[in-house]
Formats: sequence, structure tokens, C-alpha cells
Amino acid sequence: MKVIGILGSPVKRGTHFLLKKSLKVLSEKNIETELLHIIDYDIKFCTGCNKCLRKGKCVLDDDMEKIGDKLIKADGILMASPSYFGTPTAQIKKFMDRTRYLKMDDQRLKDKILGVISSSGLNQGGGQSTTEDIYRFGLMHGMLIIVPCGAPQTEANMVIGTAEKTDGWRPIKKDKKAEKLAKNLGDRMADVMNKLK
Repeated sequence: MKVIGILGSPVKRGTHFLLKKSLKVLSEKNIETELLHIIDYDIKFCTGCNKCLRKGKCVLDDDMEKIGDKLIKADGILMASPSYFGTPTAQIKKFMDRTRYLKMDDQRLKDKILGVISSSGLNQGGGQSTTEDIYRFGLMHGMLIIVPCGAPQTEANMVIGTAEKTDGWRPIKKDKKAEKLAKNLGDRMADVMNKLK
């Protein structure tokens, strides 16, 4: 089994840290992982030509088909994006838009397991809406969404790292609650994938 991690941040900082924590847990459970940093790929914006509706294939010449092939072969996808004004980054949104051809080609991402990680500066800085946007993307593809499920009284069901703390700021890498949730998400993804195989 394999999980593709997709980092939608233009930099490798807090969101990257949390994504690697989830992927590490998956690897420890004998699930192959691969991390794709979206800015390392040439992905053009969708032009709205609608050729994918007829052909089930995108006609733009870039790296999207290479990424799409990886997603088709994967059992799970773990997407990570910081909140930029309450939404996913432009980099990951461009990628999400370009997966339309995979939907038009007989729902190629249907039944894949999807996990989501986000981050924001403030505790209410848009991490939840960023996560929900990516959930909607997964639902449009017929994917199965997995969330961390820890102690319901004290642990959230979304992995959202934040830089805000009561008395100032911290790197997201020091958000221990988010780190624990990221590990829990990796653990749940592995468990669900094993149950479904």
C-alpha cells in the first residue's frame, strides 16, 4: 500500500513538519510513502477548455499527468496546506483544479483515502476553512475522508498547527497538540487502509 503526501506550501516549515510526522507513522506501519512538494512541479493553471470532458485527459503540457499517475496508483493521499486568508494556497488550489481530468476519466480518485493537514498563524486564522476546502475537493472526487480520532473531550478532529500561543508566538513545529494530531492521523489512515485492503 502507498500514500502520497502533497505539500501545498511554497516553503518547507510548519505544514511540512506536520506532514512528515503523519508520513513517518505510515512508514512505521509498513505503508510506502512519497512526499511531493507541489512547487517542485510545473503545473499550469486550468484554462477551462473542457477538453478533459470529452477526452478524460488534460491537454496541457506540464507535470500534472506525472502527478496524476502517482495519485492513481496510490491507496491514500495526504494533502497539506497552510491557510492563506482562510483558504488553501494558490499552489495547491491550482493542483486541485487540474485534477478535473481524473474525475472525468471514470472517477480515478474514487475510494482513495484522504487525510488533510493545515496550519495558520492565529488559532482562528483559517486553518479549519482551509481543511474544509480540501475535504470538499476530496468529496467531489468520491474519496473517503479520514480524520484523527483521539480523546473526544480534548483532541480536535482536524490537524491544524498554529503559531499563536497565550503569550506570544512559536514556530508551528512547537505546537505539540498539532504534532500529536498529525501522528494520530497517520495512524488512523494506516488502520483504515489495512481494514479496507
